[in-house]
Amino acid sequence: MITFDNSPTVYWLIGYALAAWVIFAADFKKIPTNIFLFVSILLLVAMRLPVILFNRELNPDESQMLSHAITLFQDPIYWRSVDGTTIGPLDNYLLVIPRLFGFQINYTSGRLIGLLCSAGSLLFLFSALKNWIGAAVARRVLILPVIFLSFTQEIDFVHYSSEQLPVFLLALVLWLLSKMTENKGSLAVTAYLLGLFAGAIPFAKLQAVPQAMILVLSAFWVCYRNFRSTKSYKPSLALIAGGLTFPLITLIWTYSFHVLTDLIDFYLLGNVIYAGGKGFLSIPSQFARIFSQSPDFIAFTIALSIPILASFSKFSGFSVKRAGVYQVPTTIVLLLLASIYAVTKSGNDFIHYLNFCIIPWTLLAALGLSRLGKKAVIFPILLLAWFGVNDAFYFVKERRLNNYISVDARELWQSPVVSELKKYTQKEDYMVVWGWQCVYYVEAQLAQGTAENHSERSIFDHPLREKYRSRYLADMERNKPAVLLDAVGKNSFWVQDPKTQGIESYPRLFHFIQTHYTFLGNFDGTRLYVRNDRL
Repeated sequence: MITFDNSPTVYWLIGYALAAWVIFAADFKKIPTNIFLFVSILLLVAMRLPVILFNRELNPDESQMLSHAITLFQDPIYWRSVDGTTIGPLDNYLLVIPRLFGFQINYTSGRLIGLLCSAGSLLFLFSALKNWIGAAVARRVLILPVIFLSFTQEIDFVHYSSEQLPVFLLALVLWLLSKMTENKGSLAVTAYLLGLFAGAIPFAKLQAVPQAMILVLSAFWVCYRNFRSTKSYKPSLALIAGGLTFPLITLIWTYSFHVLTDLIDFYLLGNVIYAGGKGFLSIPSQFARIFSQSPDFIAFTIALSIPILASFSKFSGFSVKRAGVYQVPTTIVLLLLASIYAVTKSGNDFIHYLNFCIIPWTLLAALGLSRLGKKAVIFPILLLAWFGVNDAFYFVKERRLNNYISVDARELWQSPVVSELKKYTQKEDYMVVWGWQCVYYVEAQLAQGTAENHSERSIFDHPLREKYRSRYLADMERNKPAVLLDAVGKNSFWVQDPKTQGIESYPRLFHFIQTHYTFLGNFDGTRLYVRNDRL
């Protein structure tokens, strides 16, 4: 069984040798593009393998989404069994796929899905750049995000995040847009597919909608130019039809299962409250705060800085005769601005939001890189040197290369309270965690008994709190979870004051628990209640 210790020296050296080969191959025309792409993705997979095999929570979002997936496998009706709050249903359904093939839903399966999304995003990015500026420049610029995503060990870029699927969909839409601008294939069919996948993006992550809108508007411009020359409405109608398809299917589906009001109340209105932000004037300072917290992303940006600056000197080097000289560069610049807006909109300083910037950064650099020729090889070398120097420093100082030691972390660990609750639960049972500690669901491999697997929106004061509380209690009464945990305290994320935020802070819920459950004790700061009949 493959595991990694803190210093897999030979493995790391092979990774750097592979990266050097990719940099060399980017400018060596005799190496076929398919071979170049295969080795690039192989490099990404190889260097991410240690974190994939590290079967422990790295970010609370991972446990939140994995818990949703465990629940959806048991009850697949979203907004009835699961409410991902800011995270759309597609992110959570995606994590169910390994379970359909008989594998456990855990951190390893989740990160493997995320890695596939990242690899797919890079391939679609390459295909779009190939259509716009040719394979030679596309190869040179692709190795920068490949090296960044391969060698970074920053948690926010290696855990399964709710940005990875939306970024994959955005890259797919970008590739379809490049086919439209270059008039490759049937314009109407491509327009429909672009609209279809762009229409699915809001159901993966609402934060990605601004970037999707930019790409759709650019596609409409292509359709308009086509109308001026052919007088045909077909591509425009196809784009509109594609954009409406997924939302209409979702509306019909939610209405059929009586969760349409939940979609409106909890996904749309609830997230409007959550994502209040601080206004446009605060965007530069907030983005600077987020940006400053990621040394690896700073290094990635510095490596792209000269090509990015060169891109602003002159919008040239593109094969855009059919789309207009400035459409593609303008789209890229607007996409970059939309990504900055997406990163800052929620008002939270979460580094993993920077995933939305990787593709726009690379696209903008490609504008300038197309003018630098073979001199561009210096930029991936500089980025690889950044990671090499860091790895060498920590190897000399701490004998450490790998942050994710999987020697004793291949199997899921069980917290003390999970070990205890296992005595009273069965495979198809529901459990509930009051507070925010979704890791318990993953460790226990039990479905959540309330739509929200954390209760911060039932705890903090806001206009919809009573709606969240009413649904929480209704879910408890409907699902009758076998166990309930009050995790408010040292083990809870965000909500840590038991006196004001514990179960007692919601009197109706506490009365329900006192009637139907028995308190069994406090296990490392988490209180355990078991349904009376299970005793």
